[in-house]
Amino acid sequence: MTAVRAVQVSSHRSGSSSGSSGSGHWGSTYPWGENELPEANKFADQLTGNYVGTNGDDGLLPDFYGIYGAQHSKPVAIPETASLFAPTVGGEAELAIKEAWWNQLFSPSTHQQFPQLKMINWFEWDKTQVEVKGRVDWTVTNSPAVRDAFTAALPDWFRCGPAQSCQPRS
Repeated sequence: MTAVRAVQVSSHRSGSSSGSSGSGHWGSTYPWGENELPEANKFADQLTGNYVGTNGDDGLLPDFYGIYGAQHSKPVAIPETASLFAPTVGGEAELAIKEAWWNQLFSPSTHQQFPQLKMINWFEWDKTQVEVKGRVDWTVTNSPAVRDAFTAALPDWFRCGPAQSCQPRS
């Protein structure tokens, strides 16, 4: 079985920025930024061009994983993913939203379906998003409860390097 070689959590705190980030759910109507749980299978559907859901129909997009990971046997990286959580907006709780997303990323079925997936980079920003007209906490490290749950969720098959598991050492 091939292991993911890196799980990187890039730290960038505060600041303002325009532009969208992450693969989480931005909401279905403007202004964006509802605190909602991601749809089931959204990660796999987006990676394969099969997403049809609240955010629209991505059916015209190519099967990125199928073309590059399977047909060309290339390693696939997810350079930026996270779950939107707007602290000043009601809705689902931060941990529930983020955990629902990383459970899709870390599930055994993701590992089996996408063996060429070699890197996932969590978008670790807490910043003002113009699309939301407010602050979005994309992080998994700001809150000790979220950080601990994220760390505990790292599966055995994730690797931080050639042979080292990303699970915490006892």
